[in-house]
Amino acid sequence: MKNYSLFVTFSFLLLQIAGPIYSQEKPNIILIFPDNLGVGEVSSFGGARGVPTPNIDGIGEEGIRLTNFNVEYSCTPSRIALLTGRYATRACDKYYKGATLWENTIAERLKSVGYATALYGKWHIGGDDWRGKREPTQQGFDEWYGIPGTTHVSQFSSMEGFPKNHEVSYIWKGKAGSKSEKVKPFDLLARRTIDRETAELGVRFIQKNAKNKKPFFLYYPMTQLHFPSLPHPDKEGTTGAGDMGDSMADVDYNVGLILKELERLDIENNTLVIWCTDNGAEMRRPWRGSSGPWRGYYNSAMEGGIRTPAVIRWPKRIKAGQISNEIVHVVDLFTTIMAAADVPTTDTNDRIVDGVNQLPFLEGIQHNSNRESAIIMNQRGEVMAVKWHDWKLWYNFKTEIPDPDPDNLVRLFDLRVDPQEEIDVKDYYPWVIGVMDSIVNEYELSLVQYPRVSASANEADPYLPPKVGSGSLIPTYTRSDRDTVDSTFTALPNPDFTGSWSTAELHTVSVINRIEKPEVPALGSGWGDEISIIHQADQLEIERVIFIPREIQPLIKYRYMLDGSTTENNNTMGRSMRPTISKTRWQENRLVITTLIPYQHPKTGKWIESKMTQTMWLEAPTISPWEPTLIVETMRDSGVNNKPVTNRTFYVRGYRK
Repeated sequence: MKNYSLFVTFSFLLLQIAGPIYSQEKPNIILIFPDNLGVGEVSSFGGARGVPTPNIDGIGEEGIRLTNFNVEYSCTPSRIALLTGRYATRACDKYYKGATLWENTIAERLKSVGYATALYGKWHIGGDDWRGKREPTQQGFDEWYGIPGTTHVSQFSSMEGFPKNHEVSYIWKGKAGSKSEKVKPFDLLARRTIDRETAELGVRFIQKNAKNKKPFFLYYPMTQLHFPSLPHPDKEGTTGAGDMGDSMADVDYNVGLILKELERLDIENNTLVIWCTDNGAEMRRPWRGSSGPWRGYYNSAMEGGIRTPAVIRWPKRIKAGQISNEIVHVVDLFTTIMAAADVPTTDTNDRIVDGVNQLPFLEGIQHNSNRESAIIMNQRGEVMAVKWHDWKLWYNFKTEIPDPDPDNLVRLFDLRVDPQEEIDVKDYYPWVIGVMDSIVNEYELSLVQYPRVSASANEADPYLPPKVGSGSLIPTYTRSDRDTVDSTFTALPNPDFTGSWSTAELHTVSVINRIEKPEVPALGSGWGDEISIIHQADQLEIERVIFIPREIQPLIKYRYMLDGSTTENNNTMGRSMRPTISKTRWQENRLVITTLIPYQHPKTGKWIESKMTQTMWLEAPTISPWEPTLIVETMRDSGVNNKPVTNRTFYVRGYRK
């Protein structure tokens, strides 16, 4: 009997010990999300200002550093994408009004399986009319403290013309089940201290839940380096790099407060820590950020706006010391966190989740990311650009002014060769176009299966989704080749293509009576917008006319034999490739040039043969100056299972310079 009592007592003690251990099999999750912080601010990513960031760097050293992490182009859409795992344009066609409560957040998912959840910092997905309607505590957070919107409002009350009867901005706090309450004005002094306050609240949240052996999700969306980028008083003037450098030191210090607490409590091994930023570098002076090797700033689809620093660690699962340039998108964090916490993401059939599970990749189980591409869209859902491996195709190029070639709207960049996005290479790698279009086509078809939340439905929250499959096709980009190719053109007999040609439109009426046509992005012929042609009996020579100082670069020419024999052309654009091989044939009065273009698949390394067919002819003139029009119909085929792309380009003769 005595032995039995000892056995029961011992068993009880084991259960007491094992109980908390079992309850903590799920990892703690900390998601730190600074605002408008570019690649060039972080030491391990290049650190343009020379400000040490040991705590942030340490996360990457103890886990993985991602050099091709992509986000949405602005604050609100990035937060929607992060928390829901869905492209922000799905959430609403006016997402700055906020996301409906129907959207399912990371916090809601984790709370459903027993996690404690908290948000300390910037919310910004509730819209302007958020209180009592779209508060963090209505989307899965047990508690929150911070600002409901953006950071620049902190300076309004100090502006000379600020109306005396206008309410100032506030810092708020709230708990689940009750409305949020004002804490204090969010002015310039509070702007300096808010990230420290929220970090310290995060530390206390960690302590409380570690003590209770309860898994927790801490979402710490920092307000730095969004303008005004004013550092905490104890960091002011400490780096010699101005407000931006001092604020970056403040960011790193606050991250360190959280990391040190994990170490002190001995729970870092089972805590997944993700540090990444919502947008690229702050743009507005005097607090202009650094985009590192990339061009552009946030609020654009330039790499400097959508490629941001990211480091992730989980000592229990993620191998230390990894660095990867594989594509990862902010929507993937939702799905990856669900996988880490063993929460299914397939339990809803009324919405699409764009994020993919990157856990096997982060763990080093596989070398490649589970994502090969990412789409960057504007608020209206229109495609701005698509990334696929190291390639980026712009459907409607927009960048800072001045742009030296504003009429060239469709541009392809080879990002590893040209990180500044300066050299349009769509004519040299035409096979990429079909690959990109197929990615967008898949997204467009998904809008039929899962319709976007409309602006009116967003306003009428609570939202009830329409029947799956009831949506209509919404083309998300415009380009001339999306129209049906007109087959009514006739070709002049015995054409002579010799001359200088330009795609510039001839205006034949005064500016007073002229009706301007909307700009429609176009792919062009494959030879450029200005070309010079020498047409001989046995040979056609086409030169790209580029009126810039060439120094010692060779001319860019294409030569084609007209006797049916093959010709090779090899115009290098920073990437040594096998030469293209062309053959010509006459189809009545049209010259058909078929070019085989070999390329290596970026993932498999396998050589693939794509095909471009350019059919050219002369059309009879109908107006002054009574010269024929050169028409080039270009078909681009990627050589894999993508639909070929066909468009027509119209050239007129130009003045000889």
